Amino acid sequence: GCNSTRITGTYKAPDAKSDYAKIFVVGLVGDQLTQKNIENDLVKMLEARGITAEAKKGTFDPKMEITEERKREIANSLKSQGFDSVITFSLISIDEKKDYVPGSYTSVGVGYYPTRSPYYGSYWGYYGHYSTQVYQPGYYTNNTIYTMEAVFYELETEKLVWSARSETMNPSSVNSFSREYAETVAYRLLKDRIVKRKK
Repeated sequence: GCNSTRITGTYKAPDAKSDYAKIFVVGLVGDQLTQKNIENDLVKMLEARGITAEAKKGTFDPKMEITEERKREIANSLKSQGFDSVITFSLISIDEKKDYVPGSYTSVGVGYYPTRSPYYGSYWGYYGHYSTQVYQPGYYTNNTIYTMEAVFYELETEKLVWSARSETMNPSSVNSFSREYAETVAYRLLKDRIVKRKK
């Protein structure tokens, strides 16, 4: 199936800088979408656009206790490696949506000019024309919608700089979803002038 990721809303801090140069990428999606894929794809998409980004396994453990000390320790460790920002993403929801596509008549018609059309000339011509129209009955389609959120923080101040919520409909595979999501987020980060390219 064809899948599509679209951004449904973004936030940018009014005083956001636009020169973040080394981003730490970490996912919070667990196994449902293979977090490692998205982390790696996002790093690849950012690097391809000339932005320094890295994802390192084991820096954040979902089971760890978030104490002030632990936060400081991680932040200091990242800062000492030259990171100035963190982007994280999470899976907000997976929704099944049933859409009804109403029935329709299909015919090859050009405008509405009864007097000019030969088949209006007699009842049989008219009947012959309209009886060939095909009625397509209505049907339901099932759509699966993945809602994701990407959030960008400044390491020094820990403040929220930017965030984006997105929807992806009917991803054909985890891999294509991951690539497309990463590309959408990387493109938007640049478009919203949050990150800067390497010289």
